[in-house]
Amino acid sequence: MKTLLGLPLWLWVIFALALIGTAGYFIREKVRQVRARRAIDNVISSVAFDELRNVLLPTGTGDQIHINYLLLTQNGLLALDLFDAHGMIFAAEKMEQWSIFGPKRHFMITNPLPMLYDRVAVVRQFAGDDVPVEGRIVFSMRGEFPKGRPGTVIRLDELQDQFPAVERAAGGAAAAFADVWERIKLAAQPNPLSS
Repeated sequence: MKTLLGLPLWLWVIFALALIGTAGYFIREKVRQVRARRAIDNVISSVAFDELRNVLLPTGTGDQIHINYLLLTQNGLLALDLFDAHGMIFAAEKMEQWSIFGPKRHFMITNPLPMLYDRVAVVRQFAGDDVPVEGRIVFSMRGEFPKGRPGTVIRLDELQDQFPAVERAAGGAAAAFADVWERIKLAAQPNPLSS
């Protein structure tokens, strides 16, 4: 019987097949995650004439604030925080911690609404009274809210209900908000800590 490094060749074949199978599984999972994230980004982009992702904006006090998504929509500016949580989500405006009961584990997140309100306030500093500014916490469609949720919290499949999809062409609402949008784009810096 043939051997390699003291082990039979058939054992090396089994090791190689197991290694190839494991690598194939991880590659397939990574591709699935990238495609899912791209689909989420496409839905978010569909409601915007233009967008900024993972940027820092100056607060006016010498600090900066991170903004996950800032969208130029036909209704004005929209600041979004995205959460991809799988399971049942228990959230309320006044709760300090929100609970997420996933299929494999339970975890808690700090209520993201105060930070969203801070982000909206910073964007309003740039927009002034000329451009409407709104904010939303968006959860992916893998999350459910069995006991209700605050009004500024939506699921991804509800985004286009509140902010209609737009054609990315020059003119229209984008032109009406162009000065403010350009001012924000000039002030925004890429967040070096974002992935």
